[in-house]
Amino acid sequence: MSSHHIVRENQEPALLIEDLSLIDEEDLGQLLEWSPTIVIEEETIDLLDARGYKFDIVFTKNSINGSQENLKLISYGIDFLKVAIEYLIAHHYKAVNIVTEQLDINYFRPYLERINIVLFSRGIRYYYVTTGFTKWKPAGERIQIEAAHVDEEIVHKGLIKISENEYEVENDGLFVLQFSQEKYILIGEKIA
Repeated sequence: MSSHHIVRENQEPALLIEDLSLIDEEDLGQLLEWSPTIVIEEETIDLLDARGYKFDIVFTKNSINGSQENLKLISYGIDFLKVAIEYLIAHHYKAVNIVTEQLDINYFRPYLERINIVLFSRGIRYYYVTTGFTKWKPAGERIQIEAAHVDEEIVHKGLIKISENEYEVENDGLFVLQFSQEKYILIGEKIA
């Protein structure tokens, strides 16, 4: 039996970096393990170049010279994140990890049916879930739960509410989330 792992085009999540300062070197290294397609904005070129990272797609408002081989330059007008996500969807990516401070549920809502989005910001990994979501967690671990509508009633099992959006896992085991008004809510967990 072969131990080779074949990675098909666009099978691994792309890595979309809006703000490199929002992720530490170790967490970034973990996201880069599977050699994802790296998508950045022009302002991030020097920061990644200085660290020796290769990137694949640069969105730019200016004309620039590609400093790396096989670099794709894409001109855009406004809203880098939205244009980049649309590009990834059009090129059949199934998932994207995004390093960003943009955590508004409604901002990403138009894309959630077409691409799996995971957000990374300041040591926390955020992801969208649908009702009936369950996950195993150790007792005492904390999670954040964000809904787009303040009147959304989130029924939870296995969690203790600590503050408005923060919950703690009651016991080692599964926690369950149920909600009815929204299709998706956002969960945030500390990156292990």
